Amino acid sequence: MNGTITAVYENGVLRPLKPLSLPEHTQVEIQIIEPASTDVEERKRVRWALMAAGVIQPQPVTDPIQPVSEMALAAAAQALGQAGPLSELIIAERAGR
Repeated sequence: MNGTITAVYENGVLRPLKPLSLPEHTQVEIQIIEPASTDVEERKRVRWALMAAGVIQPQPVTDPIQPVSEMALAAAAQALGQAGPLSELIIAERAGR
């Protein structure tokens, strides 16, 4: 059996993620190739390095924005609707120049 397999390193042992078609106690050669890091992992590493170097500061924790209630949306729509169509407001403003 030749080929590439994926394995996990746990407790000092490489454990294949799928069964291998090898007889017990078969000696094999292993080449270790670490998977490329994802963009998210790379960004986290860079952010931590920049913070450790004092180049950037941690972002402050903010409270989550609460959604606007249906009643508040309806009130805003009514207030905005009383002013009339936006196109008419723009035409009136330009006429006053």
